[in-house]
Amino acid sequence: MSDKFLPIPLPRLLALTLSEIRKDRFLGIPNKLFFIPSPSDPFRMERYGKVLETPVGVAAGPHTQLSVNIIAAWLCGARYIELKTIQTLDELEVSKPCIDMQDEGYNCEWSQELKIKQSFSEYLNAWIVIHILRKELNFEGPFGTLFNMSIGYNMDGILQENVQWFFSKMHDCSEELKAAQESIRFLYPEIDSIQIPGCISDHITLSTMHGCPPDEIGKIGMYLIREKKLHTTIKLNPTLLGQDELRDLLNKQLGFNTEVPDIAFEHDLKYPDAVSIIEMLSRASVEQGLQFSVKLTNTLESKNIRKVFSDKESMNYMSGRALHPISIRVARKLQNHFRGTLDISFSAGVDCFNIHEVISCGLKPVTVCSDLLKPGGYGRLWQYMDVLKNEFKSGSSATIDDYICFRSGESNLDVNSAALLNLNRYADRVADNELYRNTSFTEKNIKTSRQLNYFDCIHAPCEDTCPTHQGIPQYMYETANGSLGAALETIFETNPFPSVTGMVCDHPCQLKCTRINYDEALHIREIKRYNAENGSAKSEMHPISAGKKAAIIGAGPAGLSCAWFLRKAGFEVNIFEKKQFSGGMVSAAIPSFRLTDEAIEKDIQRILQTGIALKDNYLVNQENFADIRKRHDVVFLGAGAQEAAKMNLEGISSKGVLDPLTFLFEVKENHSSFTGRNVIIIGGGNTAMDAARTAFRLVGEDGTVTIVYRRTVKEMPADKGEIEAVIAEGIQIIELTSPERINSSDGKVDSLECSLTVLAMKGNDGRPVPVKVPGSEFSIPCDTIIPAIGQKLAIDFMDGQLLETVPGSYKTRLDGVYIGGDALRGAATAINAIADGRLAAAEMITEILNESPSVKRNKKQLVIPELLKKKAIRDFGISPLETDISDRRNFNLVMSPFTYSEAVKEASRCLYCDEICNVCVSVCPNLANYSYSVEPVSYQLKKAVLLADGTIGFAEDKEFTISQSYQVLNIRDLCNECENCVTFCPSSGKPYKDKPALCLSIESLNQEGEGYFLSRLPGRDVLIYKHHESIRTLTLADNTYIYETDQVKAKISPADLSLVDVQFLAPCVKECQFTFAAEMSILMKGALSLTI
Repeated sequence: MSDKFLPIPLPRLLALTLSEIRKDRFLGIPNKLFFIPSPSDPFRMERYGKVLETPVGVAAGPHTQLSVNIIAAWLCGARYIELKTIQTLDELEVSKPCIDMQDEGYNCEWSQELKIKQSFSEYLNAWIVIHILRKELNFEGPFGTLFNMSIGYNMDGILQENVQWFFSKMHDCSEELKAAQESIRFLYPEIDSIQIPGCISDHITLSTMHGCPPDEIGKIGMYLIREKKLHTTIKLNPTLLGQDELRDLLNKQLGFNTEVPDIAFEHDLKYPDAVSIIEMLSRASVEQGLQFSVKLTNTLESKNIRKVFSDKESMNYMSGRALHPISIRVARKLQNHFRGTLDISFSAGVDCFNIHEVISCGLKPVTVCSDLLKPGGYGRLWQYMDVLKNEFKSGSSATIDDYICFRSGESNLDVNSAALLNLNRYADRVADNELYRNTSFTEKNIKTSRQLNYFDCIHAPCEDTCPTHQGIPQYMYETANGSLGAALETIFETNPFPSVTGMVCDHPCQLKCTRINYDEALHIREIKRYNAENGSAKSEMHPISAGKKAAIIGAGPAGLSCAWFLRKAGFEVNIFEKKQFSGGMVSAAIPSFRLTDEAIEKDIQRILQTGIALKDNYLVNQENFADIRKRHDVVFLGAGAQEAAKMNLEGISSKGVLDPLTFLFEVKENHSSFTGRNVIIIGGGNTAMDAARTAFRLVGEDGTVTIVYRRTVKEMPADKGEIEAVIAEGIQIIELTSPERINSSDGKVDSLECSLTVLAMKGNDGRPVPVKVPGSEFSIPCDTIIPAIGQKLAIDFMDGQLLETVPGSYKTRLDGVYIGGDALRGAATAINAIADGRLAAAEMITEILNESPSVKRNKKQLVIPELLKKKAIRDFGISPLETDISDRRNFNLVMSPFTYSEAVKEASRCLYCDEICNVCVSVCPNLANYSYSVEPVSYQLKKAVLLADGTIGFAEDKEFTISQSYQVLNIRDLCNECENCVTFCPSSGKPYKDKPALCLSIESLNQEGEGYFLSRLPGRDVLIYKHHESIRTLTLADNTYIYETDQVKAKISPADLSLVDVQFLAPCVKECQFTFAAEMSILMKGALSLTI
């Protein structure tokens, strides 16, 4: 594969653009996200004597180096186009991947990837097409768009011939413009009626290398102003804030782990030098009748520590939300020095939630980059415009100046003073905004282990990650539409415990919700809870008897789940439970401030009322287990891990050391005699969190609860929501601390002796191994210690080795015996146990009844353009109310349920990733990932076989199915393998590499090791596939496919892909399959939609 761009020639670019626009879209962007300017828009502004229809643009970067990128940005409302920085060295090898936008952004590319003449050609082509689009879209008024040159990086380079050529052509490209117009006249005769200026730009932004001397920057600035007569902007670095203030803000206040090295401050421009340069260039601009401004800010040089980029890159450059407060503080510092008179344009972590704040500070125009590299892509700009319209309307502001004054709240200030007041206020509070703080225990990442397929790749990551694969988007849709009964029935399809899991599920689905990359995850668990408490669904079962009997050992979540699904399939089900109550650890140990008895009982009774027989107080032993096996066709072992693991620690038998499960059991049963006042919990799992929160409610106002953990909070295996609750309730977590000994006095605990630890390399479980720090011992006073370091099984009626399962199966080594839940995996979560029960039941049903259980899904009524628009809009959700921290010294339920309107509104945020994904399409700045639609098909393919008599016959072969309406291919000409699509794709794959590679030219096909090219000839279309030196073709002519390789030629019917005629072209060929031809027939549809 090649990471080199091959730009689209102007005639094809225009044809493609017009074709897309007339289909109400542009390369994946629906026209509902296009910006439609109006002369009455209050946020219009003037720059360099010209009108800007919006104060928003795209920064010099990946969105402004190809013509298609610039066109896409313009369609969505960008009007200040800061062209990709050019420099004399225009044949650089850029390290790949080069973009890492998982959260705060990083990059390791900072210059154009095209030669200077190619860059100019791209800018000219975009310039022409945008002028044509204004006519096509019936936009009135002046052009309203500025193309701002961006150059670097030193004086010697700027004086080189190729850069000087670029200057001259951007100033006057009359000859090139005329030739370009001539090349498209056959396609667009109206070109002569459109006035297109030959001067693309008379203004420029200077971007200098880190370490460029101050006098060099001043020298270049003076050259651009005095010699080139250009309106000039100098881009400044965030290091102007100062080393101490920047690090305190970034690392301590905001909580980011970005490491900014000393050298970044040492070689960057110093503040006094920046002030001197600004003053000097401002005077020179006035003398020349030009405008001078500064651009805040460049990216922040930092160490490459995230292991995304090549190790060869010692540094990367930070952008995005982490940079925003830093650059705002730099703006305040400069603007106060210049008393509000400095012309500042801004680009640092701008998004739809702060665009109005930045504008109110008088920082304009505003350019964006990092935000548009996240899902929604260019389409995110629509919300910027919507926010500005609403903000200006709220203040009855007719202009930007009016809005600035309105936001100041002071009627007696001029606009510069009002903007400065707004800036000072915003700079004071910006770091307190959670949007710019790194407070999460886990990295934002929705990637799953699912393989990325060539076709049919649409899967909801929440559903993939849910252990029982609940139809989450389905019941979100039903809830959003008020169909609570249908929503509950959807939940029942895969989960018979909606009440329990609606309260205590550790919701791994929410950790993979696509909305994480927009705003925040859907509150899926709370929506399930609302449906469980308010929905009415048919839970009664009247299955036809299958004539089979199943025994379930253990009435916990795994056993009851298995029983439910076996009963649905017609099994007679008997449950054997050793306790007098059902529910296992869910009933016995989960505290009532998290889960109510009513919720548990509701789910259990619903399950048992289906005709399942429960035998409680039944202790299974070797003898009766053998009898159970004889009397049943299948047995499921769902006994939980109801014994706490013992800790091997000196002093463990001291009075005051409590078993965590016994402690939780007794408190739940109101039988506790607990008297501790200073409690230490050892461990970092869910049981440890429950024990800590329970102890917090018992120790009294003067008591203390402390958790001691060998690793850091980030490595804790507990549900992250429970960790957050522990912290919120004021329970101290002492990290990187390992218990060494329990100290006692008169046999009673009085302290825990500990050592500090450091984290070494990762162990087998993927977590770093804690290593003791010699000589670091210290003691923590306490009167109670609860070691919660794990749980163990309580199955003593059979040899443990017989419980081992076949890989990928729930079968044990005993015939007809299956296992799941804690009995299989050790202490785990309720949803894992429920999933094991369901999936084990499915395996039994398949094996015993020779049936494959199916999950019913209702059809959603969605309008795809509306859904694609929704996928570009950010919308923070509604968080459920929680009991105030001051009122938690009791066992009342902490989390309040949603109201009807809250549940509907929150469910409406779902992006229905099971219907259409297009994440890779929207995050690609080059629009290289292309989504196309096809009709789902299923063909029974035939293969050609050489018969004994020398003739060729047809035999049954595999079935070829395309089940999804939307597919994706990668346009190789536009792909530079930046890997931004890899970051956000919810699969484990790489879209640019795993998806079919379509080349738009023969040059591109020859450049690639593998790919497709569509040749459109009179009367036929030929899709060519090349893999190194091997060629295959699929030709569509006269309503017939002709498939050719070096071994076979076949005529195939397009209607059903049946073979019409086959010829073997080599004597060695005995058989030929046509799956690849079937794939090519699908790809031809995608290629045709891109070809005019």
